[in-house]
Amino acid sequence: MPNRLINSKSPYLQKSAHQPVDWYEWSEEAFQKARQEDKPILLSIGGVWCHWCHVMAHESFEDPEIAKIINENFVPIKVDRDERPDIDRRYQEVVIALTNSGGWPLTVFLTPEGKAFFGGTYFPPEDLWGRPGFKSLLLRIAQLWKEDRARILKSAESIYESLMNYSKQNFKDPVDQDLLQRGISTLLANIDYQWGGIGSAPKFHHAKAFELLLYHNYFNPSPLLQRAITSSLDAMAKGGIYDHLLGGFFRYSTDEKWHIPHFEKMLYDNAELLSLYSIAYRVFGKELYKSIAEGIVNYYKLYGYDPQGGFYASQDADIGVLDEGGYYTFTQKEIESLLSPEELRVFSLYFGLADMPHEPHKKVLYVYMEEDEVSKATGLSPQEVKNLLESSKRKLLQHREKRQIPYIDKTLYTNWNALMVCGLCDYWKTFDDPWALESAEKTVKRILNQYYKDGMLFHTEGVDGFSEDYIFFCNALLSLYEITQDKTYLEVAVRIMKKTIDLFWDRDGWGFYDVAKEEGGLLKIRLKNLQDTPTQSANGSAGYTLLLLGTLTGDTTFIDYGEKTLQAFSRFVREVPMVSHSYLISLYAFLKGIYKVETRDFFEDSLRLFRPFKFVLRSEVEGLIICEGQTCQRFDNLNEILTGKG
Repeated sequence: MPNRLINSKSPYLQKSAHQPVDWYEWSEEAFQKARQEDKPILLSIGGVWCHWCHVMAHESFEDPEIAKIINENFVPIKVDRDERPDIDRRYQEVVIALTNSGGWPLTVFLTPEGKAFFGGTYFPPEDLWGRPGFKSLLLRIAQLWKEDRARILKSAESIYESLMNYSKQNFKDPVDQDLLQRGISTLLANIDYQWGGIGSAPKFHHAKAFELLLYHNYFNPSPLLQRAITSSLDAMAKGGIYDHLLGGFFRYSTDEKWHIPHFEKMLYDNAELLSLYSIAYRVFGKELYKSIAEGIVNYYKLYGYDPQGGFYASQDADIGVLDEGGYYTFTQKEIESLLSPEELRVFSLYFGLADMPHEPHKKVLYVYMEEDEVSKATGLSPQEVKNLLESSKRKLLQHREKRQIPYIDKTLYTNWNALMVCGLCDYWKTFDDPWALESAEKTVKRILNQYYKDGMLFHTEGVDGFSEDYIFFCNALLSLYEITQDKTYLEVAVRIMKKTIDLFWDRDGWGFYDVAKEEGGLLKIRLKNLQDTPTQSANGSAGYTLLLLGTLTGDTTFIDYGEKTLQAFSRFVREVPMVSHSYLISLYAFLKGIYKVETRDFFEDSLRLFRPFKFVLRSEVEGLIICEGQTCQRFDNLNEILTGKG
């Protein structure tokens, strides 16, 4: 007998519909039941792509004994973090404050008013290694609720007040070149120059960080900057974090060498990485970067795109019952049985095989040797090496595709689709792929038709839009406007940004709240998100989008809001320079100004020319008119400006 989640729109919640737990969605009905029955709430937050969410579901929520304890003592609420990032963000803050770590599954215990008093992430079902199991934890909290309620309520109130006070902090300060330089210097100090990337394991892509360094390298080229960028982009491209048979990046690497990933494929990661590798190819001309960008697009063409427009949210890490990475890995025997001796010889030199930690017979492919190195080692021509690698990868891919494919969440989210539209526009400007522009336009038109009603934007069907939906979508509209010169995109962007200011702007502290109105539980607290997680944040990106809108429309009100958004978080970024690289990009654009190019004869060439913060307008002028801030100059041809670093 399925529970009430059977009627949910969320695929993640639907997957919990046959568990014996009496789940509720986040709703007033659930809170009312908790108040009426005088029970605490068990809040479980996760994603359909999340391996450890599947593990906890299998071990605990599918267990009749544990389900009975939950149903008798708690009101259980299940939340899809992709569908409701606002709920996840607030309770994630609580768990990080309590335990110094966060993630998914997120497990939080609440009062009937929605105030958190205890939480964590994954709990094993039984006591293990001196840590309480989920069953023991449930029984202990149920006992405390009955016997020591006052202590729980005091703790919940203290946590609530702390989060409320945090949300009201004021970080306003002027912005200047020193703030930007502080952020860039701190980033460079945190680069792993041996293995690439930022910091130590686990490693995330941090696409916006390397985009920032690409821009800085344009204005201030140096060997250190180039090494920081290329060593990291090369390492990610060659590592097991990239799907070498089909294309697309996995969510993050569990090790410092980028060999062993968590195998989820997320739209937001691949969207930002598509922009990054497309731009990097224009800067460095490395064929590796072209191959990676093309691979991302190829993956979405085959598995991640709705022909009616729109890109799918994610692909799971697991197949079957908790087989993490089983779809993507191979045994040595499989490889040997599939390839000819000549293919195997080249394949074994080109690819390294990393052992999965708990199942070392499963191997993750990563690039160990360059094609030209393989050519020298084997005496084969570069073309012969390329041909043998292509036939080898084709055979392994055909074998892989006979397996059960990991689940694809076909939900369309406005914010993530907007990021992908921007990525496709960068890709089109670099590689002139007609599919990229066509799919970007179809995606925007579908969002406008389905998720934009009465001037309001939706996050997904039935869920009101968050500030990141509005801001990211504005940026997507402007990206399409530049390529197509269709002023409809600019006009809609202006209307949506005005609505964004109306709904989300903090008139006292400045910056944008994530939600438009207060709701129950911790949603009574309105937060202004700045941290890149590691995807760009709404407030991080807003400064650039507002600055660009103001430049294109001549409406300086937008520029004022952009400057105020930067000032709203200035002191926080000065204290924590790594918090948001998207903010530092916006700050860079503000300090440099938009590089507006007006031209008729050089429109296409100007689009393809790399220059940070550039926007091209088709205009009936002779040659080119280029404006930076309040200064404009006329040029006769592109050759005059190719070496300009203004």
